[in-house]
Amino acid sequence: MSSSQGSTYAGQQSLPRLPIPTLEETLERFPSTVSALLSSSSSSNDNDDNKEMKECLEEVHKFLTTDGPKLQKLLIEYDEKGKEEGNVGSFIEEFWTDAYLAPDSSVVMNLNPFFVLEVCICDVLQYFHTFV
Repeated sequence: MSSSQGSTYAGQQSLPRLPIPTLEETLERFPSTVSALLSSSSSSNDNDDNKEMKECLEEVHKFLTTDGPKLQKLLIEYDEKGKEEGNVGSFIEEFWTDAYLAPDSSVVMNLNPFFVLEVCICDVLQYFHTFV
């Protein structure tokens, strides 16, 4: 092998690591992200959505004052240990490998939040059959 060639991951350790957002930054963004999951069906009204959002915000605050800081600390320690030992390139790497690269089943149908959050996969399949 020539000196210009190397293994696929030869430069992995020299890449910058993904930054870990603060817990506060993450929880600040969470409500707007989860708002798409609120029950906004034709039978619900704004009061139901407001109630769900209020409950969501209460849970976010509860998480920020209970388990959140402990879990954030563990995440930072995990990232630092991976950096020191050189066996994990990023805090998300192991999850990514386990969730998206390791499964033998269809990633699209079994890991994509759109499909996982569906009430019934039958509805999704019926939807796709309308285009066939």
